[in-house]
Amino acid sequence: MKKIKLTVMLILASSMTTVSAQEFESHRVVAHRGAWKADKLPENSVASFKKAIELGCAGSEFDVYLTADSVLVLNHDAHLQGLQIEKSTLAQLRQKKLSNGETVALLDDILKILTSQDKTVAFLEIKPSSVSREHGFAAVDKILEAVERHKAVDRIICISFDYSYLQRINEKNPKIRTAFLSDRQANMVFDKKMGMDFNSEVLKANPDIIKAAKAKGANTNVWTVNNPDDMKYFLEQNVDYITTDEPSLLMKLEKEHIANLR
Repeated sequence: MKKIKLTVMLILASSMTTVSAQEFESHRVVAHRGAWKADKLPENSVASFKKAIELGCAGSEFDVYLTADSVLVLNHDAHLQGLQIEKSTLAQLRQKKLSNGETVALLDDILKILTSQDKTVAFLEIKPSSVSREHGFAAVDKILEAVERHKAVDRIICISFDYSYLQRINEKNPKIRTAFLSDRQANMVFDKKMGMDFNSEVLKANPDIIKAAKAKGANTNVWTVNNPDDMKYFLEQNVDYITTDEPSLLMKLEKEHIANLR
């Protein structure tokens, strides 16, 4: 594997003190596309989101697109069973069934569930638009409207590979937390307003980036961590959030890590 180079405009922290069990935040497990794997649930479904809450995950990540008729729906890929989401209506998409019989999840439904509990926050990934920049920004604006309407501002962290989407959110509602997704070189400033959400291989190759981001007050998240050794490594690095397809395993290792700190 080629060494990943990363340049980030941050002032590096010269050292990090040892974290005690009391200082270590025990809730940092983020279920990737919901907690779907153990029970073979569809990813990005209502069922997988509810399962993440049931497990007590700190967060649940999901992916959002805007349909042709301006409805926000959940799906990882740009297509759902042959239909291009951004060029399809909700009625067309709902003709397709997920593996558990559900239809495509609406962001509104997820936000209702989110605000009915206080254990789990949502990592809402705004997918870049393949239709147009205008369509992408329309999605951002609809997301802002939905989050505010559901009074979910403090329950959401908006993430995206498109930095301009996050800038738009920060300008329109700075109370909503954001984090920039990256799996490669990134030249930008992370601070209390803009967190980092980086691929695990990038951060393993550049561990000082975590210290630097923390020194600037930025939230730190790493994805997608499924290997137990990598889970232990990032627990030791004291990142704020670890996104995984194996939330139950990570929660077990997290408890062991806290016990070892005592």
